Amino acid sequence: MDIRIEKTDRAIEKAFLELRSKMPLEKIKIKDLCALACVNKSTFYAHYEDIYALSSRLEDKLIADILASVSAVELHPVRTEALTRELFRAFVQNKTAVNILFADSRQGIFANRIEKGLRERLTAQDPTFANDPKRGILLSFCVQGCFYAFTNNSSRMDERHLVDLLAEIARAAQKVMM
Repeated sequence: MDIRIEKTDRAIEKAFLELRSKMPLEKIKIKDLCALACVNKSTFYAHYEDIYALSSRLEDKLIADILASVSAVELHPVRTEALTRELFRAFVQNKTAVNILFADSRQGIFANRIEKGLRERLTAQDPTFANDPKRGILLSFCVQGCFYAFTNNSSRMDERHLVDLLAEIARAAQKVMM
C-alpha cells in the first residue's frame, strides 16, 4: 500500500478514536474528524463511506487482532484454562480500543463477536462442536465470563491474580461439563 494512504488512514483512525473516546458515535461529525486528522472531507470519503463504515472497520480489525492473539490456544478440545488466560490478556492488551469502540451498550456486541469468532473456528476444526450444547455453553461461559470480569474487575484486582482466578474457575467449569 502507498505510504501516503497508510498515513492518511492512520490519521483518520487516530482522530476517530480521539473523538469517539469523548462522545457517542452518532455525535461525531465528519467535519470535526477531518479537521482533527488534517484531511479534506473528500479524502475521508475516498477511504470510507461514512462514520459508521470507519467504526465498523476499526471494530472488525480489533476483533480480528484479539482472535488472532488466542489462535495459539488449542481449541480442540477446548482448553478452558488456557483460553481464559489468553482472552483476558488480549482484552487487557487492547483495553483502550475495546473501551472506546465498544463503549456502553456496545459491550455486549464485543463479547458476542469474540464468542462467534471462536465458535466458528472451533466448528471449522471439529464440525461436531456446533451440535454439542455442553461445549457451546462452556465456550460462552469462558468468553462472556472473562469479558465480564475484565470490564468489572480489572481495575479493582491485580491482573495476575484475576487471571489466575478466572483460569481456576474455567478449569472447574470444564470438569463439571465433561
